[in-house]
Amino acid sequence: MLKFISPTSFLLLTVVLATMLLMTIPAFGVATELGNAASASFSLQPAQARYAAGDRQGALSELRYYILSYPDSPELVEAHTLMARILIEEQRYGDALIYLNRLGAQQQNSLSKLLMVTALQQQGNWLNSAVERQQLSQVEEIMSQLNKEMFVGADRQLYDCCRATQLVWQKQPLQALIVLRGALDAHTEETMDSSVFNQIGLILRGLTPDELAEAKFMFAATPLNDAIVIFSARQALNGGDMKTAQKLTEELIETTHRREVRINCAQLLDQIYGQPWQRRAIGVILPMTGRYAPFAKLVRQGIELAAEQHHAQDLFVFVDSYADKERGAQAMRDLIEGHRVMAIIGPLTGSVAWSVADIADHAQVPLLTLSHRGDLPSRGRYIFRNCLTVEQQVQALAEYAIEVLGLNTYAILSPDSDDGTDFAAKFSAAIESRGGDIEHWQQFADQDTDFRRQLLLLKGEDPDAPPEEEQEKLNNEVERELDEFGEEIHALPVEELPDWLPNVDFEALFVPAYADVIAMLAPQLAFYDIKNVQLLGINGWNAPQLFQQAGRYTKGAIFSDGFYLGSDDPVVVDFIRRYQQHYGDKPSILEAQAYDCANIMFQVMTQPEVNSSEAVTDALNMLDGFHGVTGVYGFDANGEALRKVVVESVSTQESLNAAEKFQLHLPQVFE
Repeated sequence: MLKFISPTSFLLLTVVLATMLLMTIPAFGVATELGNAASASFSLQPAQARYAAGDRQGALSELRYYILSYPDSPELVEAHTLMARILIEEQRYGDALIYLNRLGAQQQNSLSKLLMVTALQQQGNWLNSAVERQQLSQVEEIMSQLNKEMFVGADRQLYDCCRATQLVWQKQPLQALIVLRGALDAHTEETMDSSVFNQIGLILRGLTPDELAEAKFMFAATPLNDAIVIFSARQALNGGDMKTAQKLTEELIETTHRREVRINCAQLLDQIYGQPWQRRAIGVILPMTGRYAPFAKLVRQGIELAAEQHHAQDLFVFVDSYADKERGAQAMRDLIEGHRVMAIIGPLTGSVAWSVADIADHAQVPLLTLSHRGDLPSRGRYIFRNCLTVEQQVQALAEYAIEVLGLNTYAILSPDSDDGTDFAAKFSAAIESRGGDIEHWQQFADQDTDFRRQLLLLKGEDPDAPPEEEQEKLNNEVERELDEFGEEIHALPVEELPDWLPNVDFEALFVPAYADVIAMLAPQLAFYDIKNVQLLGINGWNAPQLFQQAGRYTKGAIFSDGFYLGSDDPVVVDFIRRYQQHYGDKPSILEAQAYDCANIMFQVMTQPEVNSSEAVTDALNMLDGFHGVTGVYGFDANGEALRKVVVESVSTQESLNAAEKFQLHLPQVFE
């Protein structure tokens, strides 16, 4: 039998159910949010990120919180292991063992066991032959469960160090050296830290004279020999034989390929000479690996050509920046701390140059960079630059266009990029400072091949209007002019203007782009009927592609550059001749600038009084009488190269050399 609910009771029931539902929804939402929050926090990523960034204390704090908050986490073993690794790096071996011992036997993995061995050995003074038997037995038991193949990279190196320590405890030092020799053979300079090298030195100190003689014989032709030579040099120094110590160390620093060895040699030479020691050498840092390697090769060829000319090939030490800021900084420190060079040429790429400038200035080692990026010389007293800059190019171009050609009105068509905008802004300032006017400034995307829109805007036409409407509009304007002025308007119709006058409201067009872009743009200027306009460009125009593909459309164009292949200057002619003989090709501005940098250093280093980085810096500031193939002749007070900038004509490839005509001194760069 069905029972019917009264309307009043139904309404009451509905209200109760709705209230319960509303109460349930937020509770479920809060629970979901708490679950998501817990899931988000249930991660070792914050601690790992802090450790990777070098923030050990921050990583330790994150790990302590994690271990206390999530005792049942599946990542607990990893958390304890990372905690122990950091504590060992901070030489807190007892604390590291506390965390490792909290892991049960079933939880231990190969890495945690290796870290336990490391902590036990370091806590027990690993060179102590009288170490407690219990501790030695514990280490031996754990090591028996491990093998080298369980580890990779730095952890494999750590295994080698632990195994060598175990052998020292077992009074087998020569066998320990054999293990460390394997570590040296298996690891590159980048992956090997100083621990292996330092451990070798400590083992050598504990050898008897007979054991040392045997070690010298066994490892004479191996990487271990470097450590043995340094040890022998220290012995000679401590024994008062300065001549032997100096000879051994200076020979080794010239031949070794390991950064740690070079640093130890340099520190030893500091002791021998009683003052900071420096090689009479020039470092060169270039992106010899990666996308910029072809450009680095050209720069190196320019430097090596100069070195060969002066019979001083050993003067330069080349290192690879990999076009990477961090690796470039490491290469810079290697040149300063390991190779102990007196000065450095490079880098070539802007990001690396910007990052290493502070390192050079702090170390008080002069850096002669080849990068045009930013206001690099202002980074410090020891920063110099020999590179054709944006400011130097536009100043020479503006001077020639206004003073020689007499052009007063200009338009700019630039790439929508940092370099394009920088060139355009500086050109505009250079023109206006000389009384010229910028009538238009249009931009195009880096990958554009069709410039219709920009060219029509430069003409004052609507690029969105249909061609028929555009023609009708033009006809209407002509008719209105006829009505106002009568028949006299026919005396000089537009199509009969003198053929030497521009048919737009500007006399010159500046395009700060490269030759491949200009080869596509120049024909479109003719197609869209922009006539009798002087084309102005930058050194990026100087390429065979422009002459081959668009020579007829760029005839009479001029561009600024720092190096002119058609020069009759005997110094330039000789450089081009020798470069072609050596490399079978014509040099570009990259090789020419590098050649000048090398020759500047030769002129400086041949002065007897120049025997330190400080002396090199002073000599660069006072450089006088230098005749560079790129027009450089000295440096201003800020470290910017003083140079003569060439202005070239596309039609004749004739040097116009505005700098010589007007004595332009272009030291400042305001990037």
